[in-house]
Amino acid sequence: YNKTMIRRLPQLKNVKLDIGCGKSPIKGYVGMDAFDCGQPILWDARHGIPFPDESVDEIHTSHFLEHLSDDEFIDFLQDCMRVLKHKGELKNRLPHATSPTAVWFGHKTFWNESKVESFQRMTEKIEPFLITQNLQQGNELFFTLKKV
Repeated sequence: YNKTMIRRLPQLKNVKLDIGCGKSPIKGYVGMDAFDCGQPILWDARHGIPFPDESVDEIHTSHFLEHLSDDEFIDFLQDCMRVLKHKGELKNRLPHATSPTAVWFGHKTFWNESKVESFQRMTEKIEPFLITQNLQQGNELFFTLKKV
């Protein structure tokens, strides 16, 4: 891994990141992915998030977290809390553990509502946050963590 590139950094005001954006970042968000799909930031989030402390308003992931091991996720969550502003949100969408798509080559972890609730027991490792959303819709799990 040596293909790190930041093509365009946004102004550090009202920054929203779409981490693991692939070929289609969300409109209004700055795309970041380890694979080069033409997004503004070519970067592997397992190496941290290349933004200063408390500079990001919102982080969105879609079908990204299941590709991280539990240890990689803890490191990722710590870094998200570092870069998020007070009351910033980390919004996630991924396959629910009961979905056939959860068991996919390349997926390292399985996710359900109980796993999300277990994050609250990691308070000694991670800055305080609230779980403001944690639900299954169809084959997907949606959860949001808000930095307090």
